[in-house]
Amino acid sequence: MDKPFDHYSVEIHASVGAGLAAQILCDHNKSFVGRIDFYREQEPPVSYLWTPTGTTDPSQIYLVLAMSIDLLEPVITLLEHGGPWALELWPSGPLTGASTNGYGGLLKTTSDIAVPTAPLNVRALRLST
Repeated sequence: MDKPFDHYSVEIHASVGAGLAAQILCDHNKSFVGRIDFYREQEPPVSYLWTPTGTTDPSQIYLVLAMSIDLLEPVITLLEHGGPWALELWPSGPLTGASTNGYGGLLKTTSDIAVPTAPLNVRALRLST
């Protein structure tokens, strides 16, 4: 399941020795679609599909990716310099209850991003040889 998002916010939790230390909350058209949880000093738990109302309606299924706190800075850097973005996560079985374990979780672009090119400085190339 893919959940594109066009806005995000970052929360850094205070006084966390181990456990959930930060979150990136993702919205699409001003509606919450999922989040990335970052864990400190512990293995991240399994990513999951969160269905607080117990529904199979895709608009009421939220994706929760779990990552190590070491990835917080690189993820924020990616979000600042690219996009459009989406979360992707697939259920490991039928949707049951308020949450279902997932697999294949990732943060991805929803379209190709052009690689910036710098103008070729021929003079600099000649001087270096």
